[in-house]
Amino acid sequence: MSGADISVIVAIVGVGGTLASAVITQVLAQRAELRRLEREERVRAAERQAAEDQRKIDQLRSCYVQLNAHDRHYRDAMLAYAYALKSGPGRAEAAEVTGARRTQRDTRAEAQLVASDPVLRIESQVNTRLSIAYRRLMEVADEPDSPARQARLDQVIELLDSITAQQGHVRALMRLEVRATQELPDQYNPEIRLQAATHQQADY
Repeated sequence: MSGADISVIVAIVGVGGTLASAVITQVLAQRAELRRLEREERVRAAERQAAEDQRKIDQLRSCYVQLNAHDRHYRDAMLAYAYALKSGPGRAEAAEVTGARRTQRDTRAEAQLVASDPVLRIESQVNTRLSIAYRRLMEVADEPDSPARQARLDQVIELLDSITAQQGHVRALMRLEVRATQELPDQYNPEIRLQAATHQQADY
């Protein structure tokens, strides 16, 4: 092989190496760019998910604020009416109960589409007691004044007072779900309160 041939081979190898180097550099650059784009897409996806999670939390918080407020107002309105009936007709309080009951019912209808199953399960227990108290309160309201009527009003008031603890359990679970707290309180045990209230109702 002559020197010219060797020179040609060396030139070819050199050109091939240069071209190969350029191709390799381009491939590596493309891979680096692909990884960058993938990282950016993961970040955007995480941001979209975080925004969606926050939207759901905000929606849940709004629902729970309304449900908690209207459950409490309904109970408080009935309690005020029961106390008013002990000394008179309580017409203004009766109208307040009617409005509170309607608002609470509408709020519960919306909550049934948004609230979690655990919250709905416990809040339904509260609503059952509110409904029982309402029925008994309306029955007592139609009775003439007598010692027996006064005693039944006291029992309705006792029933309404017993609901407060169960409402506290609902509120604690709501706070956990909207991330207002990281854990349920130590005294959280709605079943104990549920049994106590059930016994009270059976004795009525």
